Amino acid sequence: MSVIKAKRQEGKLSVLVKAREMCVYTITICKNEKNFPKRDRWILTQPIVSEALAIMSCIRRANAVNVETKEDYIYRRQQQIEAYSRCEAMLTLMEIAYKVLSIDSERIECWTGLVVETESLLQRWKRSDKERYVF
Repeated sequence: MSVIKAKRQEGKLSVLVKAREMCVYTITICKNEKNFPKRDRWILTQPIVSEALAIMSCIRRANAVNVETKEDYIYRRQQQIEAYSRCEAMLTLMEIAYKVLSIDSERIECWTGLVVETESLLQRWKRSDKERYVF
C-alpha cells in the first residue's frame, strides 16, 4: 500500500541518504577518464573527492550525537555547518572543473543538483534541530 504523494513526508535523515548518493556519484564521475583525462585528473579530482568524503563524515558525526546537553547541540551544529561549508567548497571546485576541463553540461547539472539538494536538506535539518532543542 502506498502513501498519496501529497501526504508523504521526508525520512528522518534523508540528508544522509542524499549525501551518500552524492558521494558515490562524485567518485564515479571523478574516476571516469571521459570526464577527467589521466593527464589532468590529479589536479582537481583529489580535492573534489576529499570534500565529498568530508561532507559524508561531518553528517555522520553530527547524526551520531545524542543531544542531551547544550555542548552536544553545539558540537552537532558545528558538524552540520562544516558539512554545509564543504558543500560550498565542493561546488566551487566543480565549477572550476567544468570551466577548465569542459565536463558535459548534463553531467555537471546532475552532479550540482545532488550537492545543492544535500545543502538544502542540511539547512532543513539545522532548522529542525533549532526548533527541537532549546537550551
